[in-house]
Amino acid sequence: MIRSDYYLNYKGPNLVKVLFDNNDITENVRPFYGENNNWCGNLWTYKEIFGHESKNKHFRFEFKSDDGRDHWFHGFVHDINQFMNPPLAVPFNTI
Repeated sequence: MIRSDYYLNYKGPNLVKVLFDNNDITENVRPFYGENNNWCGNLWTYKEIFGHESKNKHFRFEFKSDDGRDHWFHGFVHDINQFMNPPLAVPFNTI
């Protein structure tokens, strides 16, 4: 994990669902996303979020903003030590 001003000053949409290898792991990931919906101001590695056995697996994050818009991103874990750099929902709010 590394600190990130980019996310620290961001307030994203509400986390709705996280699928990892077709399993719902939303509640396991929620602490990483944080109360302010900003990844707790950090960049996390795939290993930190998904665990040691996450290599070669797919993930999908789903969000809903206060204006009712759906947001999502997905990816594939190639290197568990790589930092996940999630996109910011647009338009986005700052804290």
